Amino acid sequence: MHTNLFERKEFLDQNWIPQNSSTMFTNSSKDHKTVIQINLLRATANDAETFKEYLKGLSSKIENTLIFDLSECNFVDSTFLSSILTFNRNNKTKVELVVKDVRQLTIFKITKLDKIFDIYPSIELAMAS
Repeated sequence: MHTNLFERKEFLDQNWIPQNSSTMFTNSSKDHKTVIQINLLRATANDAETFKEYLKGLSSKIENTLIFDLSECNFVDSTFLSSILTFNRNNKTKVELVVKDVRQLTIFKITKLDKIFDIYPSIELAMAS
């Protein structure tokens, strides 16, 4: 098979399991906190635009604190993360993250994102804060 590097990367970046956009992200509210569950194993640039549209449609319903639950994600790329940063910058709600993966948490600390967001290891701790 004679392919160039770009074609191979494009092939590998495909969504292998097609998902219904209504199940990719879910939300719930309790005690003036809105929780957005990211139901993706890999939150990547492929999903970032759908995520931005989801947030845009939800922005009027968000309460005082918004919690992004990334506990299901094994990987979050910079484009998807920039969607969260942009939302945080453009809205006056407090944003918190739930990150269970130790490798991701290390990256969040190295990049100083733990200074921008409160990061919790579980949704229970985030809700209790």
